[in-house]
Amino acid sequence: MKRIWLAFALMAVFLWTGFIFYFSSRNPVESESQARHVYNVLKKLDRVFDFSDTKIFVSVRTFLSKLWFKDEEKPAIYFVRKSAHFGLYLFLGVFCFTFGIMYSKKLLIGLLIGISLPALIASFDEYSQQFFQRGASLNDVMIDISGAAVGTLAAGFLMIVYILSRKLAQFMCREHHE
Repeated sequence: MKRIWLAFALMAVFLWTGFIFYFSSRNPVESESQARHVYNVLKKLDRVFDFSDTKIFVSVRTFLSKLWFKDEEKPAIYFVRKSAHFGLYLFLGVFCFTFGIMYSKKLLIGLLIGISLPALIASFDEYSQQFFQRGASLNDVMIDISGAAVGTLAAGFLMIVYILSRKLAQFMCREHHE
């Protein structure tokens, strides 16, 4: 049964990597069109839920803009594009961490695989974009790695909480039965 879960985790890594490379293989016009579509959907959602004026949204966007773009002013669609990088690699980090922890049964190995494998994939991803009339960007690789690191650390934190809660439940059961 554990082999089946390991195979599912590995398949998730491969499928998500293929998903990332699919988006990277779009030419600049298609890529811009996809980003514009997402941007328009987010604008419509914002008109309904009015989230872009909330304190937390403004502070997160300001923090990420300074981190990703330094002091350069970038249009909102550019932020959406970079957030997509971050989000795609956040999930890749979770999938790689899951595979690493299932394969090795060691938290440190899971953390290392969860960050290093997406970093390698991000480097190849940016390199391959040159073959589709798109430029490669070290900044994009750094955004990708930061997404993978956040996903990996979040998954690692949840794993630790899960393990500790199970141990606590076992301890409470033993205490109750004695």
